[in-house]
Amino acid sequence: MRVTEGLLADKYLFSNSKIAEKKLKLQTQLTTNSKFENISDDVAGSLKAIRLDSIIRKTETFLDNTKNGIEFLQASLNSLDQITTQVQNVMKLATSAGNPLNKDSYSSIAQSLKSSLSAIVQLTNEKHNDMYLFGGTNFSEDVVTLDSNGKAVKSTLNRSGEIKVRISNNAKEAINISGNQILDSGLFESINDLITQLENGNAPTKSQLDALDNAYTNILNVQSLAGEKLNKFNNMQDLLTSYKTQYNEMLVNVQEIDPAKIMVELQQQDYLLQVSYKLLSNAFPKSVFDFL
Repeated sequence: MRVTEGLLADKYLFSNSKIAEKKLKLQTQLTTNSKFENISDDVAGSLKAIRLDSIIRKTETFLDNTKNGIEFLQASLNSLDQITTQVQNVMKLATSAGNPLNKDSYSSIAQSLKSSLSAIVQLTNEKHNDMYLFGGTNFSEDVVTLDSNGKAVKSTLNRSGEIKVRISNNAKEAINISGNQILDSGLFESINDLITQLENGNAPTKSQLDALDNAYTNILNVQSLAGEKLNKFNNMQDLLTSYKTQYNEMLVNVQEIDPAKIMVELQQQDYLLQVSYKLLSNAFPKSVFDFL
């Protein structure tokens, strides 16, 4: 077989083209810090990276939902804490009204009760992101209002609806406390009764004080439930954060290059290219007959 100059040139150009292609790929990997630019570079690796990226994006969505749930529940707990403080104040006022020495103060005590009741009503109507904390899924009107006499009037709307967010592929969780648990606690009725009793010039009865005490216990139970929900969301946030970290590490292992290794390979390609140039310079000045 004759070795022509054209054959040598084609062989040389093909070899140089492959080296240049390899160099470009290595340089691109260094620039992008990724093992592959196109799926065809590594089909299995690319598909795994795509799947991991999808999982990470879903996990981030679940984390955002969990964060929103934590914020909503924290706002609910803050309101419940303040409601509890106001109820404690009402209990102190009701107890003091039972002292015969305070009989002449019934009117002022009733006004103090109205002030605490007004604060409780306002706290019950608190919102987060334009949603009532204790309004269920109805956002059209306040949960509780005050009438012209300063007494509480509960909304007739159903406040048991749950505001749910997705926290995993197969699970949704309510971020709110049912408003009915507060409305049905007996709190507003017991305070209204105490105000009426005092305005009529009478000391609170034992049954009225017991009703207030039961209402207080019910509010504490709601507060405890909110705390449990918040703990659950905090735990889920920690779990999802851990998952995200693991998935990111897996994605890095699939995609990310080893810069030191790439640099060594790049130097090798440069060396091969220099060798190719040297061979060419030595070969082409010779006659084709030297190869026969």
